[in-house]
Amino acid sequence: MRLRTFIAISLFLLLLLNIGTSVDYPRRPVQIIVPWSAGGATDVLFRAIASVFPKYANGQPLVVNNIPGGGAVPGTIEFLRAKPDGYTLLSFAAPILIKSHMDPVNFDVNSFEPVILIVNDPCYILVRKDAPWKDLKEYVEYAKQNPGKITIGNGGAGGGTHLAALAFESFTKIKLTHVPFEGGGPAVTALVGGHINSYMGAAPEGLNNVDAGQLRILGVFGDKRLDKYPDVPTAKEQGFNFKFGMWRGVAVQKGTPKEIVDRLHTIFLRCMRDPDFVKKAKELSLTLEYRGPSSFSKFIQDYNAYYENLIKTNKLGTKYKY
Repeated sequence: MRLRTFIAISLFLLLLLNIGTSVDYPRRPVQIIVPWSAGGATDVLFRAIASVFPKYANGQPLVVNNIPGGGAVPGTIEFLRAKPDGYTLLSFAAPILIKSHMDPVNFDVNSFEPVILIVNDPCYILVRKDAPWKDLKEYVEYAKQNPGKITIGNGGAGGGTHLAALAFESFTKIKLTHVPFEGGGPAVTALVGGHINSYMGAAPEGLNNVDAGQLRILGVFGDKRLDKYPDVPTAKEQGFNFKFGMWRGVAVQKGTPKEIVDRLHTIFLRCMRDPDFVKKAKELSLTLEYRGPSSFSKFIQDYNAYYENLIKTNKLGTKYKY
């Protein structure tokens, strides 16, 4: 029975890897818009993907186009205005969907055609190595005694790490001062430079600085500890039953031909399975999670409802009237 199951799964994966291979695409470089600055988690992920992309895309490169600012709105709008031909992709990530509930914008969950989910990483709070807080308990206790004194950076106002920080603030009943940046990279730089006290991020943001002894992780907002940092406990282990993560994948415009969507799915799935990428993902502490177009669509619809409820319950943002 086990052998039959293994064979069935192997054949299924082989089928997935070969769907769309008959389409003559791509015939020129493919652009993927990352609506945040270079150096952030989404940017780093897709540069790692880009390093193996040509192997599976007729030798054509994946060009990362950073369009930071505006809480990811300008970059997302530029993507939506592009021709639905498979040559302008979007690094579709949690902050984009969250932004659609935080503020009035010209897109929502149904504005995108999901192609593939690649990672689903837990968030964490980073502080400088010389910060007075050794763990989340000390951080929260200090914040309760000194409302608004702790500054916490995020990758963009109304975005994913901003919502994560707001949700944690609400959960622990503390008051923090939120400082937005045009992506995780600039926020980490500010933290290292002592311009903010802490940063709410997700892998691989700031982890090179952790390895260099400049920053520390106070706690991980996931089900388990990060493999690379087994000594850092989860929030739940520290008495806070709070979880929050950042997922990242690929989307195309509505109206993109199905054969192109299938071909892109095949290319990115092969990239995910590529040994060089897998090695790099492990080095970056990325949590790989595969979902195809149908499963990814349901995934984002479920998260859309979760974000909307979270934002309305905590009376966040400017989109809804409270």
